[in-house]
Amino acid sequence: MKHYNRESGTFIGKGGLEIFFQCWKAAKPRGIVVIVHGLGEHSGRFTNIIHGLAGKNISVYAMDLRGHGKSRGKRGHVCSFMDYVADLNIYIEIIRGNYNKMPIIMLGHSMGGLIAITYAIIHKDDVSGLVLSAPLLKFAIEVPSWKKFFGRILSRIAPSFSMRTGLNPADLSHDSDVIDDYENDILVHDRASSRWFTEVEKAMEDCMESADELTLPLFIVHGKDDKIVDHSGSLLLYERAFSDKSELHVIDGFYHEPMNESGAERTKIIDIISTWILKTAAESVKAGKPEKKNL
Repeated sequence: MKHYNRESGTFIGKGGLEIFFQCWKAAKPRGIVVIVHGLGEHSGRFTNIIHGLAGKNISVYAMDLRGHGKSRGKRGHVCSFMDYVADLNIYIEIIRGNYNKMPIIMLGHSMGGLIAITYAIIHKDDVSGLVLSAPLLKFAIEVPSWKKFFGRILSRIAPSFSMRTGLNPADLSHDSDVIDDYENDILVHDRASSRWFTEVEKAMEDCMESADELTLPLFIVHGKDDKIVDHSGSLLLYERAFSDKSELHVIDGFYHEPMNESGAERTKIIDIISTWILKTAAESVKAGKPEKKNL
């Protein structure tokens, strides 16, 4: 990809699990974006925002979450939601080894948004800004109480028992090419375990209860017609967050993946996000925000 030097590799995550990562390095970076993807997808599905940042001196890093993409682990299963956060922390420490004082902006989509929020609350000084794309804070379809009950039982007695998520690719975007690519992507899966469900359910509750601890610059974008994640969760997070530099964009007609919508609307939101990232990175440098030192 022009303007970038792409690299890939693996690192050892929590519990010795091998985690795949890839990065697009700018020649003279002024900031770093760390992408955290959603359930069932992988780090290779964010070319639109990477293209949007090309030539703007921003390096982009992304990893495949455990149980996803090219990383090890049972598909759609996690023993603890904090395993995702622990892997992300290890990855950021690796990045810090190369860019000790560089501002990091974290971009989380869907479940990746939930992970990014959790990370930003726990590791307050590690990131300079947070971009959330349709963050998973409330399911669009209410899970029946009986299903939650049996899910919690299964989580205890058969935590790795998995089922299909039932996600309809047509609900991701209005762009038929995006849907086709998703359906034909061999790295995409549609599984989620009983433990995954109970862990995510608890993480959503914890994030909402601790939302006032989000004090860093915050950018949220969500499609108003999202049929997978209810945009009301984003509204509530925006209201509860304690950031004095926050933006919320709820866009009429958009589905679950704002950065993968079609035509001019996609270009517009990519430009808005890119501009916000550049501005936030520059302000972080100007303010001299202390960054975590190498271990």
